[in-house]
Amino acid sequence: MCQTKGKNIEVFTAGCYLCDEAVQIVKEAKCEECTLTVHKLSEECTCGCIGKAKEYGIRMVPTIVIDGKIAIEGKPTAEQVKDTLGI
Repeated sequence: MCQTKGKNIEVFTAGCYLCDEAVQIVKEAKCEECTLTVHKLSEECTCGCIGKAKEYGIRMVPTIVIDGKIAIEGKPTAEQVKDTLGI
C-alpha cells in the first residue's frame, strides 16, 4: 500500500526515452489519490516549469519531486520509486 497517499508528485523531464521510462515507473507505482504532473523542460514552458525547476534546485533530469521536495534525481529504478513512495 502506498504511504504517499494524496501526495503531489512532479516529474521533471527532458522528453527523452530515459525520462519517459521514469514517468512510466512513477505512473505504475503511485496511488490513485496521488496527483502526477510531468514537466517537460525541453518544450516551450507556459506553466512556469522552468521557474519551478530552479526553485527546487533541480540540476538533472529526470527528477522526481514529492510535495515540493526532491525525492530522486537521475533515472530511478522501479525499486527506488517504490521505496520512495513507501510501497
